[in-house]
Amino acid sequence: MKKGQLSLDLLFAVLLIMVTITNITYLATSEITHAESFDTFTKVKLLSSTLVDHSAKVYAIGEGYKIREVAPDLNGGTIRIIFDGTTNRIIVNATVNGRSFWITKNSTVPLYTSSVDLNSNEEFWIVAYYNTTEGMLYVKVEK
Repeated sequence: MKKGQLSLDLLFAVLLIMVTITNITYLATSEITHAESFDTFTKVKLLSSTLVDHSAKVYAIGEGYKIREVAPDLNGGTIRIIFDGTTNRIIVNATVNGRSFWITKNSTVPLYTSSVDLNSNEEFWIVAYYNTTEGMLYVKVEK
């Protein structure tokens, strides 16, 4: 074996090690990004389910009753909650790092069209609202 061939083999081995380390680093950062996205989506999904449950509770108890909620921590993201009275749906839209997450849930109680824009850990209220002109009890969301 010649002296030059040994250094060429050594360079080739170092190159293979560097490529392997680069691939492992890429996979790790990719998995972290997917895990963070899944965490955010799970928080938004849990919030939407809680909104449906608490809307039914507020409606069952009656006029003037309200429940205080706190928006989940989304690392600086924003949340928009929409109670759509025409389709009777609760829509939660969260935007984190330029990515949007939408969850739409059907409500079992009549909703009054209302919406709130929230930052992480900001509080809002789910309120039983009696509309005197229509003579009906609704549920709405407000700050």
